[in-house]
Order: sequence, then structure tokens, then C-alpha cells
Amino acid sequence: MTPAEAMDIGSDLIQLLTQQRLLYRQLRELAQKQGELVDGSNPEMLLRVLAARQRIIDRLRGIDKELKPIRDEWRVIASKLPAPQQQEAQKLVAEVQEILGEIIARDEKDTKVLSGQQHQVAREIKTAVAGKRVHQAYAQSSRQGVSGRLNTLSK
Repeated sequence: MTPAEAMDIGSDLIQLLTQQRLLYRQLRELAQKQGELVDGSNPEMLLRVLAARQRIIDRLRGIDKELKPIRDEWRVIASKLPAPQQQEAQKLVAEVQEILGEIIARDEKDTKVLSGQQHQVAREIKTAVAGKRVHQAYAQSSRQGVSGRLNTLSK
């Protein structure tokens, strides 16, 4: 690999990592919005946020495919890159990893909140079902009691 080729690859790498960082920042913002919406008060908006996150993830997959050849040959490429490009690439990778860590932590928190809400809804459903059964049993025993009393009175 010539120094000129290394510089071109370095430029492409910096461009891709910069795009990746921008998309991860957008993903972080959407994760924050998602966190505000997991209370269930606006499910339509939550679905929009989730759809927007998916679109960004799809774009990130495309960038990841473009980065794969560079990652596969990273040791060789890194050794040929000029120091400023190496430093810039390392800085961008570190930023992306930090943002990704924040997103994962927020998503885990949201997952716990949603799981708690799911358990609460399940408890409420069980309580409602149990209440309905009690009501049905009471109504049935009341009907039987009235029928029995009417039968006794008619004799």
C-alpha cells in the first residue's frame, strides 16, 4: 500500500466514522425521547420514535458494511496511516463507543421500566379476572338462592 493509498483509505475511514458518530448521536437523542415515552402515555409517538431508531440502525448497518474491509485489514492500514488520521480515527471510535454505551444503558433502563409495566398490567388483568369470577359466582349463587326460595314459597 502506497502512502497515497493509505491517505485515501484514511480519508474514507474518517468520513465513515464521522457519519457513524453523527448517526449514533441521533440514535442517542431518539433513545432519550424513547425513555420519556415508555410510561405509555403516548404509544403512537413511541412507535414513531422506534421506527426512526430502526431507520438509523439500518443506515448504521450500511456504514458498518463499508467499514468491514478496513476493520479486516486494520493493523496493516493503521500502520500506514499518517499520525493525524490515526489519532482522528481513534478519537471517533472512542466517541462512538461512548455514545453506544450510553444508548445501551438507557435501553436497559427502558426495558426494565417496560417489563415492570407489563407485570403491572398482568396483575391488573388477573385481579379483574378474579373479580369477574367472584361476581359470576355471587350472581349464580344469588339466582340459585332466589330460585330455591321461590320453589319453597310455591309449595
